[in-house]
Amino acid sequence: MKLININTTKRRGNLAMYSIVFILCGVLMAMFIFFPQYMNTRSGIYSISCRDIRKKISVAIEDHDVNNSVSAIKPGEKVNLDLLKEKGFLDEIKICPEKGIFMFDNKGKVVCTVHKDGDEK
Repeated sequence: MKLININTTKRRGNLAMYSIVFILCGVLMAMFIFFPQYMNTRSGIYSISCRDIRKKISVAIEDHDVNNSVSAIKPGEKVNLDLLKEKGFLDEIKICPEKGIFMFDNKGKVVCTVHKDGDEK
């Protein structure tokens, strides 16, 4: 007949429980450390992407204005991307990754409603 030591079984159960708690604490700490960095990185990438799209739109508007007598720039209004695509000045219509709207500022520069920095940087 084999005797089972209750203390040994109890210790194994406690060790397993402590291991699980330790792993969960490690996962939570990793999330608190890395998630904000991920969000900042993603936001920075979206900002750079939006700036590049605005530069392409600005070039398309300049090309349009050089080849047409009517300017596409209307300060304070939304950029007409469909017109630029129809006339062949844009290959494809791209939008801001964070769903911003491209508009003209008071000086006629293309700006985004989310990334309000214009073409600076």
